[in-house]
Amino acid sequence: MKIRKTLVAGLALSMVATLGLSGCGNSGDVEKTADGKVKITMWHGFSEADGKTLESIVKDFNKSQDKYEIDAQLQPWSTIGETMVTKVTSGDGPDFVTTGADNGQGWSIDGTFQCVTDFYDDDQYETKNYIDNVVEQITFNIDGQEEKCGVPMGYAPSVVWYNTDMWKAAGLTDADIPQTWDELLEVAKKLTKSDGSQYGIALPDQAWAAWIKGNGSGIYTTDGKVSINTKENKEFLQKMRDFYKGGYSVTGMDETAARESFESGQSAMVIVGPWEDQAATDKGINHDLFGVPDGNGTYEYADGSTGSNIGSTGLYWWVTSQVGDSAKKQGIYEFFKFYNNHDNQVKWSLGSAYPPNNTTVKESELSERPLIAKLSQYTDKSYIGIAGLKGGFGDILASLNTVTTNTVRTDDDIQSLLDQAETEIKGYLDEYSAD
Repeated sequence: MKIRKTLVAGLALSMVATLGLSGCGNSGDVEKTADGKVKITMWHGFSEADGKTLESIVKDFNKSQDKYEIDAQLQPWSTIGETMVTKVTSGDGPDFVTTGADNGQGWSIDGTFQCVTDFYDDDQYETKNYIDNVVEQITFNIDGQEEKCGVPMGYAPSVVWYNTDMWKAAGLTDADIPQTWDELLEVAKKLTKSDGSQYGIALPDQAWAAWIKGNGSGIYTTDGKVSINTKENKEFLQKMRDFYKGGYSVTGMDETAARESFESGQSAMVIVGPWEDQAATDKGINHDLFGVPDGNGTYEYADGSTGSNIGSTGLYWWVTSQVGDSAKKQGIYEFFKFYNNHDNQVKWSLGSAYPPNNTTVKESELSERPLIAKLSQYTDKSYIGIAGLKGGFGDILASLNTVTTNTVRTDDDIQSLLDQAETEIKGYLDEYSAD
């Protein structure tokens, strides 16, 4: 497999890089600025208001002390995903970076990232204020040892955003906020106009990992067994095919198209993360939100719960292997503490629309963005859709997308789609479990 070769190559190269760093451990081994600060390179992909907010926090950190200087470098997300490993293994990459937990696990296992359990073990860094569920998403088994390998950066649950004008015009009230997935579909039907001028909900037909878990048996279990080819999943897919055929959602959409449908007033609801608040405001759409309601799925999460349809975008900070035990490590840890402290999490949340990572932030402190404060209540109930893998998540997502897009856009036999996906996903899981 192509991706597996990348991971194996990354492991070999990271071992070479680690050997090259073996002499590190004091400030003399690291680059310094003209005024004697240890220079630390950060990569991030935030290019809009969230990027400006992050840069402001970095600037404040650099001014707050005289030992470390963070050089925050904006990189396209694609660059982080495609070139970061090569750069790190040659010693020319970032010292720390933000990326998702799906990438992070494989890169922690292959040695591109170094785990940070010692950061969590030290009370001075105040990690007790972090949301437990967010930390659990980056707690991995590394060579038989449970390790915490990332630090919360931007963790965002998906919620249902709805057009309040359309909601009211349909005669709906707060009492109609759905409590189950089936009730959500029924509300969407009530919000749909028969003349085709208004759809009840803009549902993409891709990236259904969370919904397959909440309403069916998931893709694979927490102990790595394939679970996509089941009667529960088949029944859910048939239900969704019937829903689309009923004309309650535009077909053939990815998440971008779904958001555009909501923001243009074509659709009354959409399921997406917190960034929809500003986008809908900019488009003049009066809106509110509620949590993605539970389904009757049988998939069991690591905490024993079932039924959750709330997916999340989980971005974390990761320390790269080129840092080792050099003086940069302490500076990075100090920045993590600074970034996730109470005041900066208020600042980050208001400026980026991501909910805060710090449990000491009160809802009243986010009053400038009341819907982001409201959304925050779902953080500890949300889960990363495809996680717990050494690698191959992109391949597994592609297999799932083939099932869901063909369910929605064609009349292909659903059982045949599940049979094919089972074979493919089992191959990916076997591939990586052997690494």
